[in-house]
Amino acid sequence: MVENTAESVRAAALGDREAFETLVHDYAAMVSGIAYSTCGDFALSEDITQEAFIEAWKNLRSIQDPEKFPAWICTIARRGAVDALRGKKSSRAYRSIDDLEIEVDDPKQLNPEAILSIEQERQWVWSLLARLPEIYREPMVLFYRCDESTRDVAVALGESESTIRQRLKRGRDLIRAEMADCIRRTLVETAPKGAFAAVVMASVPASTYAAGATVSTVTAAKSSGLVGTVGSSAVAGSLIGSFVGLAGGLFGSWMSWKNCEYVSQQRFVVRQMVLYLILMGIFCLLLAMLIAARNQGQIGGDGYSGFYLFLMLGFQALNFLWIWRTIVGYKKVADRARLQGEPIRLPVQGPRALDAKLQANESSDEGSIDRA
Repeated sequence: MVENTAESVRAAALGDREAFETLVHDYAAMVSGIAYSTCGDFALSEDITQEAFIEAWKNLRSIQDPEKFPAWICTIARRGAVDALRGKKSSRAYRSIDDLEIEVDDPKQLNPEAILSIEQERQWVWSLLARLPEIYREPMVLFYRCDESTRDVAVALGESESTIRQRLKRGRDLIRAEMADCIRRTLVETAPKGAFAAVVMASVPASTYAAGATVSTVTAAKSSGLVGTVGSSAVAGSLIGSFVGLAGGLFGSWMSWKNCEYVSQQRFVVRQMVLYLILMGIFCLLLAMLIAARNQGQIGGDGYSGFYLFLMLGFQALNFLWIWRTIVGYKKVADRARLQGEPIRLPVQGPRALDAKLQANESSDEGSIDRA
């Protein structure tokens, strides 16, 4: 990274601010990498890095070997990060990079959805790094912060390059294993449980069979005198099937609402469920009126069977129309929300994008280590 470190350290120790500025420029990424690998917070690591350089400026004359400046200031940063984790608050009296005025060529960079995605990606990165032992985590962070140079990482940590290569390889192997285990846990935990089959069967329309059974049993009942009993059984079965299907539909809609990517999709699901409940209420009202008319003798067996079949088929037609409208509308709402830049809900933002990125860069990373 830097060939004239010793000269810059000697000059800075004599009060040369330009020489010290060169040291800050050359080693800021390395020192902040050490701080981040300990505290896991980008903003806090910047504060710790600033304080480490200020402490180094005050104590430059205490360095016996200027060549060891990288390891020396990394030790200061590591100690500062440990102190911060123990509860010592960073003063934040120094200017942060976030406070600087940055020209943004592409206004879309400030899109709330993009900012949220970046923050979630950073959290996912740290969730992986935090699972690594420090002996593997520090070399990995420094490797990418130091332009993928194993030599600079070795200088910072006071180790040989071969040792750094081994630790990088072991760290990558651990991350791959952790990612594979995370994927396995997620897929296992989200697999349909035992109750799923019951929900599916409850959602399968049983009324078509019930309607057909009603027509045939009514015809047979004319010769046996069992019209009333069979008709009541068919109606009871139809009602039970309809309400069980309603329960399954409500559960499925609730799961859809829970897994919506956008808030606008959730509102759409709620509207569709309200519409479905209204249709279900109208159906129940008409069915109750039909049963009451039959019990009061206002309608005969043939007329009752015809009206009942018409009612059930009509309800099923509306049900299928509602399902089609819900599926199509759900996709349209998602597309419209995506075009309008609506942020994705946090509970459903998963690590898939980062996983794909890590896997895509995996081979290039291995090549970078070999070339280094």
